[in-house]
Amino acid sequence: MKARRINSKQGGFVIIVVLCMVMLLSVLLLGFHHKARADLLSVDHFRKSEQALHCARAGLQIAIAALQDRQADKLWLDLLSGENTFHVDEGKCSVTVSEETGKLNVNVLKDKSGKLDRANIDQVLRLFDLLNQQKNAQPKISYGLVSSMIDWIDRDDQVTSLPFIRFGAKGAESSYYKKLKPSYACKNDLLETTEELLLVKGMTPEIYDRINDYITVYGDGKININFASALVLQSLSEEVDAGLAQLIVDRRKLAPFGSVAELRELPGMRDSIYQTIRRTTTVKPGSEHYQITSHGCVDELDRTVVAIVHKNAATKNVEMVLYKEL
Repeated sequence: MKARRINSKQGGFVIIVVLCMVMLLSVLLLGFHHKARADLLSVDHFRKSEQALHCARAGLQIAIAALQDRQADKLWLDLLSGENTFHVDEGKCSVTVSEETGKLNVNVLKDKSGKLDRANIDQVLRLFDLLNQQKNAQPKISYGLVSSMIDWIDRDDQVTSLPFIRFGAKGAESSYYKKLKPSYACKNDLLETTEELLLVKGMTPEIYDRINDYITVYGDGKININFASALVLQSLSEEVDAGLAQLIVDRRKLAPFGSVAELRELPGMRDSIYQTIRRTTTVKPGSEHYQITSHGCVDELDRTVVAIVHKNAATKNVEMVLYKEL
């Protein structure tokens, strides 16, 4: 009887051990399955992300080809007029193009002789006013940022103080930047990209995001009225109100301006306004710089590439000035 009880107990123990081992193996198998599934999803995610990037690059090449071959005028004009979507294999790309000469060039706040360019400075100040007046506009953009921009691009070490600005008029030179952590020197040279402004005293990522669509570092400083936004057009003069700026935008949708003088034909364009803005505007910029933004999408995954390109007037070739993947 004792032997039977012992065998019975041993048999029960073995069953329990076997069950425990089965449960453990089940847990291990479930864990392996979960990891394998996660790895597969990760690989699929990476594959689709790369496909989306290739779609974005394809959109960039479409825009460059349209710029290179002006015989494709309709495609190029469509790209300039707004976002255009193209299907690429399993995904699609959305492409927008903006003319850089329709923006304010912050590299021309001083002229070539080193003197303050009051007309360009006033334009930037008015742009800041217009942005600050927008509903829920935060953070406020200080006038002092203009002085800091000037000190960043000029070639001297004298702190700029603009006498026509009452508050926050002083800029900053290396003596200010070398006290920061990490420290760095004031560039004292022209900006190569607008992103460099993030190093300038008074600039924050939030302010940069608010002004970036309206500024550039390319061109001679004249505003191309065929491509400038309504806000940039308003910044041309205190007398250009929102209604007149929108009228210019609406008029050029019918047909591009052939000359700046055509502005005189617009209702509300008084001669005093025209005389003020004609020297700072153009329809034939001295250089052609464009910003191309291409969003690639495959399923729910998106990738974006942004490029600045220049069409060489002599060779007619399109040259890449800046390229970045987001």
